[in-house]
Amino acid sequence: MLSGEKCCDVQHCAPPEPMQQVIEAVQELHEGEYVRMMHRMEPYPLYSMLDDMGFTHCLVLDGEAPYEVMIYKRLDQVAENRVKERYNVMQSG
Repeated sequence: MLSGEKCCDVQHCAPPEPMQQVIEAVQELHEGEYVRMMHRMEPYPLYSMLDDMGFTHCLVLDGEAPYEVMIYKRLDQVAENRVKERYNVMQSG
């Protein structure tokens, strides 16, 4: 695992477990850290929840899972830079 990265592989979890695991993981983030959510589908319902909680996300489509969502605190420049340096970011929210 990369420094500052917390992996949350929910590809084989049934709803609502993926959302529950990710919400729990992001609440434990410290400055410079981000959650790498690995999923079999794009988690659209999660995005507005993350935004309301003060987080932003970037979608990666060429990772190990069909959809990888990198999640970090909105103003955390260290985490944002780590994500952008390590992954081919397709979109941000």
